[in-house]
Amino acid sequence: MLNRHLLLLLVLVASFFSTTGFTQTISIVSSQWSPYVDDSMPERGLSAELVATALKRKGYKSTLSLDSWQRALEGVRLGVYDASCAIWKTADRERDLLYSEPYLENKISFIKKKSLQLNYQQLGDLRGYMIGVVRDYAYGEEFVQSRDLIKIPAHHIVQNLKKLEAGTIELTLGDERALNYKLQQFFPKESTTFEFVEPPLTYKNLYFAVSKANKSALKIISDFNQSIEEMKQDGSYYQIVDKYNLDATR
Repeated sequence: MLNRHLLLLLVLVASFFSTTGFTQTISIVSSQWSPYVDDSMPERGLSAELVATALKRKGYKSTLSLDSWQRALEGVRLGVYDASCAIWKTADRERDLLYSEPYLENKISFIKKKSLQLNYQQLGDLRGYMIGVVRDYAYGEEFVQSRDLIKIPAHHIVQNLKKLEAGTIELTLGDERALNYKLQQFFPKESTTFEFVEPPLTYKNLYFAVSKANKSALKIISDFNQSIEEMKQDGSYYQIVDKYNLDATR
């Protein structure tokens, strides 16, 4: 009789944990995007660390896989993976993904050599300048659609920074954290010769998003939002963010 009661108790406990998602493993996929997602970093990057920590505090386990952005996005949309840890919001993506509240902000800015004298307030002020861009990067509609600007495409931001250093382009642009990371990594001696241009082109909110194919998507997002708020209140959120804040141009 005791064994039967013990078995019943174990079944009830297992049922409780499965229905609350306590032991649920969230499969996350992303592309490599330093320093937000970077397989070479101890905690695999700022976004990866924040998301994994927030989920862990609510009892979830998580795994992180890296792929090209196109394959990663398609995998989440189809439900092959449960979530993306670092994604921008679009109306098209919202059809398949459930988004968290924004947990970080991307500051998209132009960067130039300090020796270049530039009076910039609006995009029209950049007519005639050669601007290095990364193919398929979502800079913002106004910039992407502008036909008055000279845009020189490349496959990677490091290529544009090399061109900027060599003087074959006059400006490039991207997320300031990502640019600072690449400057520190590839141009540690030359980085102080660059500077960011004010005002920034735009700001973009960064999200954690779960595939709507996951039946627990709503609960996962709710738990994540709550966890991030709790991390901000106890200071652990800012401790993680501060580890990745640097300005290589100073």
